[in-house]
Amino acid sequence: MIRRTTEQWLALFDQYKASGLTQTEFAKQQGIDPTYFSYRKRQLLAWQQDDNTGFVELTPQGMLLSQPMLLKKRDVELLLPSGTDALWLAALLRAL
Repeated sequence: MIRRTTEQWLALFDQYKASGLTQTEFAKQQGIDPTYFSYRKRQLLAWQQDDNTGFVELTPQGMLLSQPMLLKKRDVELLLPSGTDALWLAALLRAL
């Protein structure tokens, strides 16, 4: 099976529309399983239409722990009070 990029699949869908063939005929002519062609078409075209349901960028600035947190590692314990800056905690954990 040939691996295609998203752009290549979208170009194939455009070729299919312009071909005048049925989806099955077009897929077979291109050497693609018709079921897989249909699956990729639904998947990629639905993805293009879902502009409002994608990921939302979140910025973690100002995030604070809402409850105290106790971190334990072997015989060391670190008690973080509520209100501890979550970014500071993330930096601390990365440094360990």
